[in-house]
Amino acid sequence: MTRICLVRHGLTEYNHLRKLQGSSDIPLNAEGEYQAECAAEKLKEEPFDTIISSPLGRAYRTAEIINQHHHLPIHTMEELKEQHFGTLEGSHIDHIIEKYPNGELPGAETFSALSARAEKAIKHIHEQFEGQYVLLTAHSRTIKSILALFSDEIDMLRTKLDNCSLSHIEFIDSEWHVHTYNVPTYKESRQEEHNG
Repeated sequence: MTRICLVRHGLTEYNHLRKLQGSSDIPLNAEGEYQAECAAEKLKEEPFDTIISSPLGRAYRTAEIINQHHHLPIHTMEELKEQHFGTLEGSHIDHIIEKYPNGELPGAETFSALSARAEKAIKHIHEQFEGQYVLLTAHSRTIKSILALFSDEIDMLRTKLDNCSLSHIEFIDSEWHVHTYNVPTYKESRQEEHNG
């Protein structure tokens, strides 16, 4: 049975400052590196067969840190990039929420386009890595798009997905099932609480 452990990347300065990242290639900050180390510790005994990451640096670096215990090649998939927000990338999230409360942002990749991209990624992973246990590192809305394909509980705007949280899906009886989502990998931050 194909299993996937989906890990959101660690914290970046854009996350910390509540700025919209999207396809901008923002690296992990020191806190994000620490979070990824915590995720690595939590996942060190997991018998992963394959690691797949978004090509954006924050997700790939998270995969690298987790991989220190597994020593597997890291594959990248363009389909796992975060939702593209166009000229709004770098804007403060609170201002965007105030101006566009329905989440439909002008010039941004639509939820339906993101969902189609997520579905394509999962189909490809299942075809290429059938029967394997896959570690997948990506982004908040990308992961939520994947989970929403298989669970009505996931909402793109209201479902919370913390940095370096874990979610698990498994292919059973010809369909995908969501077992868990947003499972924390660390108990406390070395900095003050932050959102985004």
